[in-house]
Amino acid sequence: MVEDHVKRRLAAIFAADVVGYSRLMGEDEARTLTALKEHRTLVIDPKIAGYDGRIVKLMGDGTLAEFASVVDAVQCAIEIQREMAGRNSEVSQDRRIELRIGINLGDVIPDGGDIYGEGVNIAARLESLAEPGGICISGTVHDAIGKKLGAGFEFLGEQNVKNIEKPVRAYRLVEQQRSPGTPPRQPDTSVQSAPRPPGTPSLAVKPFQNLSADPDQDQFADALTNGIVVALTRMPNLALIGDESPSMVRSKIMTVQELGRKFDVRYVLKGGLRKLGDKIRVNVELMDVSTGRHLWADNLDRDLRNLGDLFAVQDEITEEIVTAMNVKLLGGDAARLVRSAFQNPTALQSYYNGEILLWNSKNNLELREAQHRLEEAIRLEPTSSPGYATAALAYWVEALSGYDDTPSRSLERAIELAQEAIRLNDVTGYPHLILAQVHLSRREFGEANTEADFAVSARPSCPAAYSLKASVLIYLGRPSEAIEHAQYALRLTPVHPPMHSAILASAFYGSERYEEAVAAAKTAIELDDCRVDPYLILAASSVVLGHSEEARWAAQKVLELKPEFSLAEFAESQPYKEPRDLDRLIDQLRSVGLEQTFCSP
Repeated sequence: MVEDHVKRRLAAIFAADVVGYSRLMGEDEARTLTALKEHRTLVIDPKIAGYDGRIVKLMGDGTLAEFASVVDAVQCAIEIQREMAGRNSEVSQDRRIELRIGINLGDVIPDGGDIYGEGVNIAARLESLAEPGGICISGTVHDAIGKKLGAGFEFLGEQNVKNIEKPVRAYRLVEQQRSPGTPPRQPDTSVQSAPRPPGTPSLAVKPFQNLSADPDQDQFADALTNGIVVALTRMPNLALIGDESPSMVRSKIMTVQELGRKFDVRYVLKGGLRKLGDKIRVNVELMDVSTGRHLWADNLDRDLRNLGDLFAVQDEITEEIVTAMNVKLLGGDAARLVRSAFQNPTALQSYYNGEILLWNSKNNLELREAQHRLEEAIRLEPTSSPGYATAALAYWVEALSGYDDTPSRSLERAIELAQEAIRLNDVTGYPHLILAQVHLSRREFGEANTEADFAVSARPSCPAAYSLKASVLIYLGRPSEAIEHAQYALRLTPVHPPMHSAILASAFYGSERYEEAVAAAKTAIELDDCRVDPYLILAASSVVLGHSEEARWAAQKVLELKPEFSLAEFAESQPYKEPRDLDRLIDQLRSVGLEQTFCSP
């Protein structure tokens, strides 16, 4: 009925609060209130009014305002922070009134003089991500302002917001407006330039050592490490920076200090395990690399005959980590992935064995054995979602690896298992990775994008999720966003597989940033010179740049690696939404000498 209709309007929502307000009030309440009132009277309120904004309400140290123009909202925030910085320049660090500001563009529900809705919730979440004296904006704001302001913003990844189904793209201000005549900042061509959200604890995991004389326990140590990493990957307020080299071999040989420097993290988790008869002892340490201080250390003794205790150890370590680093979880069960999902100990044993085989498989025989163990876990406990999710991943890996003579069979089984895992309330995020790739291959672009969003939301520290999202965005014709996601994937794993650099190269190519595409393609080739994809991007980009010799060399490498290469078959395999994007790539590859392989219809 008409009278039940909720009125909404589009607005730029501005949320600000004072950094460390409780501490300031506790130290000197009167002086803090006086200083805040002065800042509001002389800076904040006049700036908001000057840009036609409306202060909705004041909440202690917080300010909620709305603007009709998103450009005005961002410009206002920039000027407020600039003036606040000037006013604070002669104030001691511990007495400064510093603001964090978040801005979102979205629907609001007016109610008298107040406003409500998810648009307000997102602005508040963005404000909490901002640095002291900083500004954080949503993807909708970033898209709307484009290049209208002379300010630079950097991607912070996709952030989960309470009661919001999809993650929200976030950006932080990194460059104030330039004065007239000041040359623009040169673009960052680094493939590892994406920052982590300000204030987010950063952690690397050094693989657990087998301290016993039994070499068979090496796999157990790797499995324990992997279980902890999988759990931490799902933590929405933790930046887990990982090593994606095979079996994490690079980080195994690094010291804690080297890990901290290489991965640019504050915290490092390390540990070891020793088998004593039927019992194991796991020692674990969480260190603050910047100070060398131990935040937490413990020895955990467990009965090896009860496999449930393995997952108890993983859960305990995960929960102690997030407590020690003051990571706020979205829910109390966020760390528990497997232990609570299995009631049958035999099913749990099959799952555990299958997972170990999956992560350590080097050939089709080992991969098939992993599938068998995981299928057995499903048979023994058909209502447990992790069995379906991890089995789906095992079949997906087989379909993509080239091990299987009938990849369509493996892919169909992966899809079936992934869908069932989601129906059973999946907690791993694996099914969304699989289904996003499947939908993309079928040119079901909306569904692919949705599943990629779910994958990033379920696994916010997973490089593969961000790379997959980047790949989907490339084919959707949104290469600028793809660059942000691909760079963020690389930031999450300084030791990374060539796939991530190859996807970044494709994103740069799609944005017509050809020199950066060449650099990223060469990085992928250095990591693995047997993959065709980066050579294709190198060839096409070199054509545009007029580097004919390098283009011909790259094209020749394609034919050496894949003598049967067909431009027509390659074109058919590329699910671009816009035909013109594919036509541009094919024309450039044809011009560099791959045209002889083109099969006319």
